[in-house]
Amino acid sequence: MSEKINIVNCEDCPSLGKSIFCSLKHEVLQGVSGNKSGNKYKKGEIIFSEGFKPFGIHCVSKGKVKIYKLGSDGKGQIVRVANVGDIIGYRSLVSDETYFATAEALEETRTCFISKKKFFELVEDENEFALEVMRILSKDLRVAESQSMNIAQKTVKERLANALLSKKGILEEKEGKELMSFTISRKDLADLIGCAPETIIRMLSQLKKEGIVALNKREIEILDQNKLFKIAHKYR
Repeated sequence: MSEKINIVNCEDCPSLGKSIFCSLKHEVLQGVSGNKSGNKYKKGEIIFSEGFKPFGIHCVSKGKVKIYKLGSDGKGQIVRVANVGDIIGYRSLVSDETYFATAEALEETRTCFISKKKFFELVEDENEFALEVMRILSKDLRVAESQSMNIAQKTVKERLANALLSKKGILEEKEGKELMSFTISRKDLADLIGCAPETIIRMLSQLKKEGIVALNKREIEILDQNKLFKIAHKYR
């Protein structure tokens, strides 16, 4: 079960600049702050489940969330990974349908829950907010189409390279080079690109030998984004 927690005002939230709410004015943000609730989830806890009716949206303020669908064989296919500042559950809310997938905390995660009523008030009253909702829906469609093409046309190595490049990790400078690192289990990475975990382990080991990534348990650090980009788009 999730734990109810006290939450900061939207304007004081460190993730505001990364979220869909960043364009809202002071008085509007105050209204959102007064109409939201905070939840804390342990790793592995379910935030919402496929087939249930949505009553609002969640904005991730800490942690990571995987969105996945279960196939007829009972195996999960990860649709995407939501990071700090992302909202989840909005597609089903906008289309007035049940959740098309399940959301699960990948690590200790905190979300702000905003009711359906408040969300649609913002869509109706705030033009920039409505446009931003349209942008992320359009982006979701583009990503879904790209993923379908990747699975149908690309090799596992190409799909892995695409998945690694698309991850929003922690950017830092090291010896004058920009590096990106993030943490994800081999199973989750396999589910994300549609292959067996053993295949992912083998491919990551190959990328490590080529000096493209560094591996430390569940952490993956991209050392050479240019080489990874070439694999993602040209490797055959």
